[in-house]
Amino acid sequence: MSAWKSIAVFIDYADPDYTVLDYAGWLAERCDSHLIGVFNMGALATGAEGFTRARGAGIQAAIARRREREQRAAVEAAERLTEVGTRRGVSVEFRVLWRAFEAEDAILNSLHCDLVVIGDRRESCLPEGVTPERVVFEVGVPVIIVPENWKQREEVKRVVVGWNATREARRAITDALPIITMADETTLLVVDPEKRDDRHGDLPGSDAALSLARHGARVQTRSENSYGRRIEEVVLSVAEKEDADLIVMGAYSKPRRRQLLFGGVTRSMLSNIRYPLLISR
Repeated sequence: MSAWKSIAVFIDYADPDYTVLDYAGWLAERCDSHLIGVFNMGALATGAEGFTRARGAGIQAAIARRREREQRAAVEAAERLTEVGTRRGVSVEFRVLWRAFEAEDAILNSLHCDLVVIGDRRESCLPEGVTPERVVFEVGVPVIIVPENWKQREEVKRVVVGWNATREARRAITDALPIITMADETTLLVVDPEKRDDRHGDLPGSDAALSLARHGARVQTRSENSYGRRIEEVVLSVAEKEDADLIVMGAYSKPRRRQLLFGGVTRSMLSNIRYPLLISR
């Protein structure tokens, strides 16, 4: 049985097709999980539409229009969540963040979940400061970031795991076990293994693959040389060749302060989401 029994998804008002909610519903069905939809009501008041010039009696009318708009949006999101739950046969729960910048409440809604699902969109109405990195660091919950307009097939065919023999990578594959074990095949990818002979040993990735296999995963190891390419380019290239459903990686195996200054694999991957990406730390 899956260890993901409670999945939280941030329902983004800027996602009119509810792509990320549909993905979370699919995942909840596969894992027999309870699905919590978190809707950011405060985002409806941001931008040009959030400012109203009114005087006298017009003030009450403007307030009434805004309340009506908020109510319609919340009801629509709740109805879509209910529809997804009914179609997928999973229990659902609807939560609302009332203010535009309720990052702390958003983080709190992630605290008691096994997984958080967030959409990656050019325009987002999530609370300011709510990022996959922050959820991972402050809550310790694994996060799946779903690309904009991603179409998920019903069966999990292939998962690509970025393995560099670090604590973070080990934590990521453990957190990703529910989806790794349901995949037809998981590729344990090691890039430039010769640079870490002290960790990888004679057969890079073999011990990690054996550990996953004991959980019922169907695993193959794959070593790639970067030949001067960035690590994320190699990972994405393999994911494309494998037609991956998910990429799994540990977040910030180097000190985060150094990565903030000089970049890094985690930040580069987060800035170029092409496949659903599970990060954990």
